[in-house]
Amino acid sequence: MAGDDFRIDTDQVGAQAAKFGELAGELTTGLTDLVAGLSAIGDAWGEDEFGERFAANYVDKADDALTNIATAVQMFQFLEKGTEVTANTFGALDADFTNVLTTITSRLDGTA
Repeated sequence: MAGDDFRIDTDQVGAQAAKFGELAGELTTGLTDLVAGLSAIGDAWGEDEFGERFAANYVDKADDALTNIATAVQMFQFLEKGTEVTANTFGALDADFTNVLTTITSRLDGTA
């Protein structure tokens, strides 16, 4: 079938791995700063009826948001490693396949 080519530029793929790592690092820094800032503020909404209603609506959602950001950090760290492994694996496969084809061609040509 025409158009069944599959190509991967292992250098380009490998270069993307570092970008995922950088993003994970930036999110980690942002999360650390956010948690520190929120901790410094404390429960600033007060203990009156309005404050209790605000807390009931806010605290769980804020905790969920922090958890989601931490999960995103883990996801980007995973993508960094996975992208690097993919690039290395395809690079090794390409080199191995090239060696096999060279060996076969040499034997067919009688130069081996």
